Amino acid sequence: MNTMPNLSAPRCSYTNCLHASEVSLENKSFCREHFISACYQRLDETAEHIKQRNLKRSALESLRSFLAECLKQVASEALRPAQFDNEDRSKLLHLLLYATELINQLRRSERIARLLPVRLISDPHSVTWVEDTVTQDLSRHGAMFRCTRPYENGETLQVVRLDTGHKAMARVVWAERDKFTQHKVAVEILNSSNFWNWREQQGVRP
Repeated sequence: MNTMPNLSAPRCSYTNCLHASEVSLENKSFCREHFISACYQRLDETAEHIKQRNLKRSALESLRSFLAECLKQVASEALRPAQFDNEDRSKLLHLLLYATELINQLRRSERIARLLPVRLISDPHSVTWVEDTVTQDLSRHGAMFRCTRPYENGETLQVVRLDTGHKAMARVVWAERDKFTQHKVAVEILNSSNFWNWREQQGVRP
């Protein structure tokens, strides 16, 4: 529970809140209740931005900065020698997990534009098909490409790099209809930690 401040103590910046401020987020000071609310609101907004999958470098840096601050402030608040009820304690723990998961998603969503020839082969337990295409974007753990076959989230397939012959299993994590008969598909590589030679792709020697 928040305590009422004396008149000289800093107050929560939330409109009409008279409680003392305990923690800051993005240059605003909040009481615990409104800090938790602000964190949830901004984390939900961040999750939506990450889903867009077309973030510019400046946007990525901004989201990364916010998530780092959020994680630090939530952890600091959780470690304060103060009285928490079970609900606040549970919310702070959930915020830690939420922010950590978004940080992981953000890392996995960072992509670079690269055109690499690949062959897509269906799951051997389904109808067999083969299609050659070219990647549009790469990330350390996946890729986005255009193809003629529609996909569903969760569908698995084999990806073969036609430049190296390397093979890996992949899972569809996002798909949408593009122009005419084309589809845009994003996959996650399942059984290779560096299928795209990521450091080399970024122009950095291993």
